[in-house]
Order: sequence, then structure tokens, then C-alpha cells
Amino acid sequence: MSERFKIGLALGGGGVRGLAHIGLLKVFEEAKIPVDLIVGTSMGAVIGGAYALSGRALSVEQKMLTLLKREAIIKLESLAADSAPEEKVRIIQSLATFVKELLLWNLKGIKCWIANGTEIKQLVKETVEDAEFSHAKIPFACVACNLKSGEEVLLNEGRMSEAIMASSSVPAVFPPVEIGGRLLIDGGITSEVPVEATGRMGADFIIGINVESRIFHEKFKHGMDILFQSDEIRSHELVRLKLNLADFVIQPKVQHISWAAFSKGEECIREGEKAARAALGRLKAAIAKKKRAHIVKKLFFIK
Repeated sequence: MSERFKIGLALGGGGVRGLAHIGLLKVFEEAKIPVDLIVGTSMGAVIGGAYALSGRALSVEQKMLTLLKREAIIKLESLAADSAPEEKVRIIQSLATFVKELLLWNLKGIKCWIANGTEIKQLVKETVEDAEFSHAKIPFACVACNLKSGEEVLLNEGRMSEAIMASSSVPAVFPPVEIGGRLLIDGGITSEVPVEATGRMGADFIIGINVESRIFHEKFKHGMDILFQSDEIRSHELVRLKLNLADFVIQPKVQHISWAAFSKGEECIREGEKAARAALGRLKAAIAKKKRAHIVKKLFFIK
């Protein structure tokens, strides 16, 4: 009976939509819902790492809203669906140049990503500073995907900023991160919401927070439209299957917000708060039910 019932959070990725996690954490604090461990993917790793270090959602909120005003982040806003037309043209031109260079990969020693990640790396470092995983007040881990093997990698040792950057390295946008001889990319490739990893970390009750986007396209003019839609459908189905492994799922209403619409950060936080408050009664009941079952198993040594 000495082993305590642990509640784990699986924080999903989704760019700025991930700020909804902050709103949920604020409500959990108010409602006295304990958070015993956190696992995050991409932006979920950024928010999860910052919260694991401070244990205060308000502190994370203030830090993130300040960082979102940085020039490097404002530039990324141009990738959002509601960007100004002239910015869209510039991005399309950049992507066209990138694709042409990629086709010449065997002829030129070009890089295989659009941005070098320096600015984002700096922002991640400022979010969690030079902290090691061992410095966290709440046990924390993040997930990435091993590009060479396709396996999910759980990162919970060493420098936190390096691991979070690996978990956030969107393919073709940021370069992969090498850790321990493994070439790592965005954890969302294998686990948009890291439910299984949260279980491996020792959670008895897993709360999955899903902030994925909805499937946007309804008209298909080109083959690429079909390709992108197909990938979104595959990703959505993978998320749905993995969420079935969670004990409780909360999905803030941020699906309509583009991953890079960073000016909508406060809106995402508010939506996270709304979703948490709406789910609070059902969540407490689900936790109590699972906790009773956990105690019975321990009393009668049931595996």
C-alpha cells in the first residue's frame, strides 16, 4: 500500500494551440487536482517542461506570452493560414526554392530543412533555461521520433532544452537533433498525444490533452492537396487510437487555429481553461473511480 496513486498528464503537440495546456493547468491548480508526472510532445513538451520546473501555471503563462512577442516568433506567424497575402507569397516562394534545391540533393550539399532552428532553440532555452530533467519539481519527460528506426524515444535525462528541441523538430522545417547517437525529430510523428509514454513513466491515471487541428480541406485542385489531406487523415486516426489508451481526454476548442497563429496565444489559454472547467466534474469522478479500483488491487494483490 506504500505506492501512491499517480495522475499523469499527456500533453499533445500543435504549435500555438499547445498553449491551451496552460489554461488546463491553471484550473487543475485551483481545483486541487494533483499532477504527479508530465509527458509532452512538441509544444506540449515546452509547456510541460516549464511547468514541471516551476509548478506554477501563472508563471508559465507570463513567460510564454512574453516570448511570443519576440521577433523570431512573429516571423513564424507568416506561416499561419490567416497571414497577410504578401507574406503568403513570400513563404510560397521560399518553399518553391526549397523544393528545387531538394530535387538537386545528390548534386549539391544543401541542408534538408527550411530553418536552421537557432531562434527557436534560443526560445526553448529561455523557457526552461539550462535546467536538467533532475531539476524538475514534477517528474517530466518528452517524446521524439528516431528518424533512423521510426521508434518513439522517451527523453527524461540530461539537458531539458535539448530534449524539448528534439521533440519539437518538425520535419523539413527544423533540423533533426542528435542525442546519444540517435537522430531525433518531432514526437508528433509517432505520438501527437504521448499517452503510452505517460503510462511507461508510471501514471495510474492518464489525462490526455489533445490540441490537434481539424481536417481543413474540402476542395482538391491539385495532387498535393490530396497528399496533404491523406496525411492529415492518417495522423487523425493515429491520435484517435492512442487516445483510447487514456483514462480521460480533454480537447480544448482550438482546432480551428493554425499552428503558427501565435498572436492567438491568449485565446488558446482561455479555451484551455473553458475545457478544463467543463470537464472538471466528470474528471474528478473518473479519478475517484480509478483510485478506488487501484486501492482494491493493492489490498488483494491483484495484478
